[in-house]
Amino acid sequence: MSTNHNYLVIMAGGIGSRFWPLSRTKVPKQFIDFFATGKTLLRQTYERFLSIVPADHIIVSTNLAYTDLVREQLPELAPQNILREPSFRGTAPSMALAAYHLRSIDAEANIVMVPADQFIVNEDAFRADMLQALDYTSRHDHLVTVGIRPTHPETRYGYIQVGTERSDGLYKIKTFTEKPQPDFARIFVESGEFYWNTGLFIWRAQTIIDTMHTLLPDMMAQLDRVFTGERSRDERREDLYHCYESFVHLSVDYAVIEKAPNMYMLTGTYGWMDIGRWEDVWQESAKDAEGNVVHSGNCELYDCRNNLIIVPNDRKTIIQGLDGYFFCATDDMVVLCPMDEKNIRHFRNDLQSKGEVELL
Repeated sequence: MSTNHNYLVIMAGGIGSRFWPLSRTKVPKQFIDFFATGKTLLRQTYERFLSIVPADHIIVSTNLAYTDLVREQLPELAPQNILREPSFRGTAPSMALAAYHLRSIDAEANIVMVPADQFIVNEDAFRADMLQALDYTSRHDHLVTVGIRPTHPETRYGYIQVGTERSDGLYKIKTFTEKPQPDFARIFVESGEFYWNTGLFIWRAQTIIDTMHTLLPDMMAQLDRVFTGERSRDERREDLYHCYESFVHLSVDYAVIEKAPNMYMLTGTYGWMDIGRWEDVWQESAKDAEGNVVHSGNCELYDCRNNLIIVPNDRKTIIQGLDGYFFCATDDMVVLCPMDEKNIRHFRNDLQSKGEVELL
């Protein structure tokens, strides 16, 4: 299989509010080194794909406000490989824009769309799965996602139901279910028909454009006008920014994926986790003998167990008697609470309602 037409689009435009207070509007989670490895989530995703697609075929789709952050963290990325969204309009407009952009470069563009915040185990298996999916979409007018066989009834993930119909080893998708209640999640896992939805997609640019034309005709008609005809890059950008502001906020899952008749699923053979809360960072990080994760070289713990502690290296920190807590100190804030994402959401929403936007 030739890789000449294979491209990667890293979706790196989200705010990452569930990782507040480390993730802020100005520097969201994809630009943060959560695991103290010296590499941010964006950097890890970029390097993961260097053995899958050519380096000059990697595109980062991000908000206009984060352009400098992308340049700083991926200095080897060509400026034209940063796709700037002028406003937050959700994943459907973002993915449509990426498809039009790549089709304008390569009429046969075959694309992997991946969030910048996924945790992957077994890189070799991941590479093999991606190449299999790209080979499939190069030969079929289908949209492909990757499903992971669930290991437990997780309620934070979406689920994909498949039947017996298959195409070259991939399953035809029957239904999608968003974040089920515990009883339903248990039934899903026991049935053997359901897989975790990774939110990773593979398709040819032309295939997703054709599909979205049927499902989102008004939005696609505006993008058609932007990308039709000969014009300079600056002229096209001006037209794009003007129409993009008019788009309603749309999730690609709701607007396209759950409605498209040509959705297929590849069964992922690698380990996967959606890094969506502080507990995930704690779970996947190296721990001391008492189960503590400490991101600091200057912290002393006494009678502490199962905590996630993030403090600056230049600040001596002494903690006693915590069990199952999240402790995070930044330049302008200290947060201490049980390690539950509901707390973070509540604190952040409370500050927003009080107008303390400088802390968000």
